[in-house]
Amino acid sequence: MSSGADSRLAGGTVLFSHAGTAYEFFQELGIGRNGERVLFARPRTPSGYRGKVLVKCVPLPEGAVPEKFQRARARLEEEVRLAQFLQHPNIAHVHGLFEMKFGEARGLGAVMECVEGFSLDTLLTIAQLRGRYFSEAFVLYVGAEVAAALAHAHTRTDDAGNPLGIVNRDINPGCIRLRPSGGVVLTDFGVACSRLQGRLATTLPRPPGEVIYASPEALVGAVTDARSDLFSLGLVLLEFATGRHLYYPGNLKVEDESPRLSREQNQRVLAAMTTTMDMHLPPFVEDAVQRAMVFSGKDVKEAAFGLSTSLRSVFLRLLCREPASRYPTAAALELELRGQLARLGPYSAAYAVKEVETALFEGGEAMEELSLLEDEGGIVPAFPPRSQDAIRTEPHPLRSADETTTEPGPGALHLSRH
Repeated sequence: MSSGADSRLAGGTVLFSHAGTAYEFFQELGIGRNGERVLFARPRTPSGYRGKVLVKCVPLPEGAVPEKFQRARARLEEEVRLAQFLQHPNIAHVHGLFEMKFGEARGLGAVMECVEGFSLDTLLTIAQLRGRYFSEAFVLYVGAEVAAALAHAHTRTDDAGNPLGIVNRDINPGCIRLRPSGGVVLTDFGVACSRLQGRLATTLPRPPGEVIYASPEALVGAVTDARSDLFSLGLVLLEFATGRHLYYPGNLKVEDESPRLSREQNQRVLAAMTTTMDMHLPPFVEDAVQRAMVFSGKDVKEAAFGLSTSLRSVFLRLLCREPASRYPTAAALELELRGQLARLGPYSAAYAVKEVETALFEGGEAMEELSLLEDEGGIVPAFPPRSQDAIRTEPHPLRSADETTTEPGPGALHLSRH
């Protein structure tokens, strides 16, 4: 199962069979965070095909196995074991671990739910294509649903009742999806850390997930806990609500704050930036490390400009540089977001689906092309083209009275990757 021509799979190749169902290779997706191969498979039953599943797979040992594959296999096994404790409607389901065949090679594959619908990554692109972002009610709804998933994960215990201390470490727009029914799902715990017995210790020189959404403590290699996930969620929601990213250079003047860093902070920044240069990471990562250590509440206010006072207050607390100043738990954040949503009026999954339908309609031809390229699973049928002159910019009827419509502008930059 090494990468290269020898491991290419033909469409329809049976990867493995289980309980009368044959799982056929469908589409190659690339390499995952831990070096595993990621692909789509289609379950085929005697009555026909039944959707598709996501498969993460690594080679099984046949002679000497490179260390990176040993670690990838150990992480994959750990992800499946940890998933047994993550049974929540807002967390993608992991079906199990299976032995597979790839021609002459053998592999071990984790089979996971393929969550249909759109990722926040794509919904943000849709917003930019149509010329305005989603309502604050939508942002509060999505945020509360993700917070509920995190509250479940952060408080899990093992079979003996010992806290597992799960931290996702990779909250980003690509791993949050809106189902066709309007449900919100957190799709990946592949780089999560925990106190699961027998886990593989991770001592990576950089954050294991999407770096640009990492918390300040993660960026400089400090200890992280559940509040680190909350900070990452805050970065995601801020970008989704405004198109602005707190680490984007246009939203932060580093030279104004750098002199205020303590000697210890300066040493951490220098060490983290040296690591990013040694690993040949993109230049923006170096910038993010420095900005994560120097941003202030004023920078958060400026990045949240145009939002209601109540939602700005959420970001001011979520995006505190010091973990102790943030919401103490995901449950506390969920309670705050649901309270604000209730004050705006009724809002349900059906409202969220309707907003996406409207956004797709307003995106017109550009959105149809994106749908084909992204293979997002299709939340609604294709919409007919519509003139961009018809884009509406009035506030959503559920927005609060003190809220200003936020539209993409010169300060908006979508940093996430498709």
